Amino acid sequence: MTKYYIDRDTDLLVQRVWRYEEIYDTQEYVAYAGKETYAFPYEVHVRIPDRSGEGGDTMKRMITGLLAAVLTAVSVPVQAEEQPFAETAEVFQYVLDNHLNKPTAKQLVQGALSHVSEEAGRQAHLTLKPSADDDTLPEMEQRLAEWQRAARLDETALNRWAIDGMLATLDDPHTMFFTRDDLQMFEAGVENQFVGFGFRLRMQDGLLVIRDIVPQSPAAASELRKGDQLLAVDGKSLKGKSFEEAFAMLRGEESSEAVLTIYRPSEKREKQVRLKRAAVTMPEVEGDLFEGGAIGYVSLATFGSEAAVQLRDKLDQLSRIRPLKGLILDLRDNSGGYLSTARDVASLFMEEGLLMYTTNRNGVEVETWVRNGRDVGYPVRILVNEGTASASELVAGALRDHGIAVLVGTKTYGKGSAQQIIPLSNGDALKLTLHEYFTPKHTVVNHVGLEPDLAVEDYAAQVVEALRSLDVQAYRLTEENGDTVINGIAFPTVDPLFKRENGQWLVRAAVLSRLLGDSAVGEQDYVPIAPFLQRYKTLVLQQNNDQPVLVYTAAKPAASR
Repeated sequence: MTKYYIDRDTDLLVQRVWRYEEIYDTQEYVAYAGKETYAFPYEVHVRIPDRSGEGGDTMKRMITGLLAAVLTAVSVPVQAEEQPFAETAEVFQYVLDNHLNKPTAKQLVQGALSHVSEEAGRQAHLTLKPSADDDTLPEMEQRLAEWQRAARLDETALNRWAIDGMLATLDDPHTMFFTRDDLQMFEAGVENQFVGFGFRLRMQDGLLVIRDIVPQSPAAASELRKGDQLLAVDGKSLKGKSFEEAFAMLRGEESSEAVLTIYRPSEKREKQVRLKRAAVTMPEVEGDLFEGGAIGYVSLATFGSEAAVQLRDKLDQLSRIRPLKGLILDLRDNSGGYLSTARDVASLFMEEGLLMYTTNRNGVEVETWVRNGRDVGYPVRILVNEGTASASELVAGALRDHGIAVLVGTKTYGKGSAQQIIPLSNGDALKLTLHEYFTPKHTVVNHVGLEPDLAVEDYAAQVVEALRSLDVQAYRLTEENGDTVINGIAFPTVDPLFKRENGQWLVRAAVLSRLLGDSAVGEQDYVPIAPFLQRYKTLVLQQNNDQPVLVYTAAKPAASR
């Protein structure tokens, strides 16, 4: 294995041919002929399998190949407008030449033709029979042309069916075709600026659950509530859909309407709610200090272009109020964003260090480093769950590997891959998986996820466990507008913290177990509080406007991690 270091000097070899951009969790090289551009904004190391025994020749072939790939990636066929299936051909070539899984030509051709046949039968009641012998691009184009002439099928529909069929063979939900409008909505979503209904979702037990509703949004003006399970959009089921697939079904133009089918567990019934989409803007960072101490809490909604700046400003604001002795960084349900933002966020916690490794389909390994950051000087706990994905997993894994953070919650989503947005000649785009990434200790993330250091299922109990691990001794738990309030900070939760049954108060067993550090509390959902008030003298149940308030002082500090 030969190791090469690429810095500003060596990058001058290609500096006049490409400019470096960072698009959604990946490093994208874009041809920029005729203009002098800038070099890599941060340092990388490249490891290349050297099968020739001549490192210099290997490096030369790599650079030549990269240049060829870049120039190919942005070239547009001269006669593209005259070819009815030019877009299908573009997608075929990009996927065949670059996708991480190394698909075969026959795989893509058969997938395209089979899907066209299925859609033609379903939508136009036509019988189109693909041939098992078709395994090249010209044969696919010829077959599509024959079907178009024979059945007078719409050219746009044929292209879309063929592309969807090819992508379906990849077993990769993150490689996606975008129309021009789809792309605009996708990019706006990464920036936390979008047209939608105004609610946040989280994945819970395979279900899409409304975790929060944005004030002054269509959802806020409707009968939707936190905890509602989203079952369908305009009659199309969301069962088994990933976050990206669900978001694609929820997207639409401003002022357009949709009927959402939801299930409300508290009422044990389904409801249909008609909503109109509107422009919604949300901050990427929210946070505050927990009451009674110097522990900060910051939630990061996405890794958009402003996230690192907002996070820096929030941390500085909290530190001015009181020097921090610990921080809880909430990455639950954060589905990722830009690689550059992930690097900048990591730099707020570490002065220098390896952020990640990436490998492409040919085994070329690249190290990405954080430089000129800052050390936090206090312990960090990162809250994670099955909605923590992509850039969130990247940052969580890196900070844990460097001994800066401890992960609390449930196993993460497992999106350890990087995609590139490739513009197509007619204005549409392809989001294509090119790389797999690993943590600094080479932990595999893709399709696996990160296991937490402190495994906790319950949403509110995760916060309590994080506080206990930071040696917090004083706790005050209550409810406000359906949220669980822990030491002054409200957390949207699906299940209420307290219940009233047979004249006595019950509390969620998972929260009480973590609060007391007592696994004997039991596995049931709720337990009566009274027996524990007798057992733990510093556990007190108070009343505030007829609402229960649970106060607890730990007998001794929890063991620090």
